[in-house]
This record gives sequence, C-alpha cells and structure tokens, in this order.
Amino acid sequence: MTRQESTNSKVWLGLFLVLLGAYFLLRNLYLIPDFLPYWLFDWEMIFILIGGTMLVTGKREGLVFLGIGLFFILPEVLGIPDFRVRDWWPVILIAIGLSIFLKRSAVSGEYQSGTNDEFFDDTSVFGGSTKTITSQNLRAARISSVFGGSEINLTNAEIGNKEMILDCLCLFGGNEIIVPNDWTVINEMTVIFGGFSDQRISTSGVDQDPEKVVRMKGLVLFGGSEVRGV
Repeated sequence: MTRQESTNSKVWLGLFLVLLGAYFLLRNLYLIPDFLPYWLFDWEMIFILIGGTMLVTGKREGLVFLGIGLFFILPEVLGIPDFRVRDWWPVILIAIGLSIFLKRSAVSGEYQSGTNDEFFDDTSVFGGSTKTITSQNLRAARISSVFGGSEINLTNAEIGNKEMILDCLCLFGGNEIIVPNDWTVINEMTVIFGGFSDQRISTSGVDQDPEKVVRMKGLVLFGGSEVRGV
C-alpha cells in the first residue's frame, strides 16, 4: 500500500466516522427532520456506509457489508410485507462466513502449491497456540484466530525472494507475531472494530530492510493483531 493510498484510506475512514457521529448526535437530540425517510437512519445504513467506504479504498470485502445492508434495507424501502429482521439476521453470519471461506480458500490454493519450507498454516479456534518457525525460505503463511489466539515466532526464519505474504484472520480473537527488528512489515489488512499495531516502530530503533518484507493481508473483525520485535 502506497503512502497516497494509506492517506486516502484514512480520509474515507475519518469521513465515515464524522457522518456516523453526526447521525447519532442528531438522533439523540431529536433533530432529524420528519420529511427524511426513517430507513435512511436505520442500522442497515451503517453496514452500507462501511461497505461503501471499504470499496472506495480498494477493499473487496466491502461487498459483504454492502450486501448485508441492502438485503435488510430494501424490504423497508420497497414496502415488502411480513419481512421480519429477527427471522433473517442469521444471513449476516452466513455472508461473513462465506466471504472468509472463499477468500481463504483462494489464498490456500495460491500458496500451498509450494513446499512445506515455503508455507505454514496455524489455526486456533476457541483456544491458543504457540509456534516457532525456522524456515529459511518463507514465502507465505496463513494464521487463523477465531475466538482464540496465536503467538508466532519468526525470529529464526528467513524470507524467500525478498517478500512473504502473511494472511491473517482474527475473528473475536487475536495474534502476536514476533519478527526480526530489521524486517519491513506492510499492513494491508482490513480492520473493523479491531486493531493492528507494530510495536517495533517505537521501540527497536533499527532500520528496516527493504529486501525483507512481510506483507500482511486478511481481516481483523472484533479482534487484534500485533507485531513485536526481538
């Protein structure tokens, strides 16, 4: 992700937060005009705004949030009778689950064609795991933390071909990744109601090597991902 792309992402995120805050403020103060349609300020619009913001910033996962918002708001807009949200809310779980499955299946098919020395996979579901990776030719990895956590130590590993792809899924969970201080970590993850931090930025004081790049992709949803140094 270039500096310009990062700046644009922050601008759109800031705009979304301003609009969301203004909505809640106006609603709490009963200042929303009566002539505006009520569905314009329903919870579905939050999903639509999130999805639209993600799509504008190049995140294809935004289609999931946009689809969920439209699925629930269109019956209200079109006046479809007998449509009850409490009957259909599991569609949200199904949509998010399918998007995660399809995306990670694509990642698996792209990278698992390599040798075991080039790729590793770690999955933690309702539990935790700790791994130390010593591969000297890492090209890709996949870390999944669902209602659980992982600690991955890469300090004794080496990156193959100057760059590796680290695909992360943190769903109500988190991971901690320990890397050498001179590795360059580029965050391209989608973070929603969660967080990502590179603790080495303020503590290591070591110059980062542009030929040792970890490109982090994936989704953090109600979770967190943290990179630490030695």
